[in-house]
Amino acid sequence: MRSFLASNTKLKVLALVFALALWFFVAGQSRTEVGFLVPLGFKGIPKDMVMTSMPPDELEVRVTGPKLFINNLSPTQITAEIDLSGAREGLNTYRIQSKDIITPMGVEVQRLRPSSIEVKLEKMVRAELPVKARLTGRPAAGYRVADVAVAPTTVSVTGTEKEMRKLKEISTRPIDISGIDAPLSVKVQLDHAGLELRSLSVESVEVRILPRKER
Repeated sequence: MRSFLASNTKLKVLALVFALALWFFVAGQSRTEVGFLVPLGFKGIPKDMVMTSMPPDELEVRVTGPKLFINNLSPTQITAEIDLSGAREGLNTYRIQSKDIITPMGVEVQRLRPSSIEVKLEKMVRAELPVKARLTGRPAAGYRVADVAVAPTTVSVTGTEKEMRKLKEISTRPIDISGIDAPLSVKVQLDHAGLELRSLSVESVEVRILPRKER
């Protein structure tokens, strides 16, 4: 038992000596500096808000450290993330600090560019909007559109407060009715291109067009 404990103690001492030797070897090396482009991420965005500005998607991060560490360093080992949990509606300015950058042990952040960014947040609101079928073309000669039915007739939309103030309805993508002389039923997507919307209760609706012969 004593011999086992003695041998175990020797192993621990050898491991400690090896670790200290490695540390002094690394610490004794000359330090060097290198720069990386690191993706910039965001966390903690308030649930009732959305980012409407376009901050930079990456930072230039210059780091220093022992040559042994720097030579084996890759950009994937460095992360940059800004916490927006305390952000308010409107324009927020954030000074990027070393604490926002996570690096491997022994590697220190020397410089950042840009050193600050602006993030604009807007409140999100929900509204029930009527759906309007957008028709293009004309029915067959002697016919007219007698009725257009949309199902569902309304859609629940979540978007920025600014966008929702000016949005009174939401349209479908164009439906070509050129030459029709009989009832037409189509499933068509809603057209929300260019709108600052976060969600729609449905992406498409059923539209039934009823042509009628003119007298």
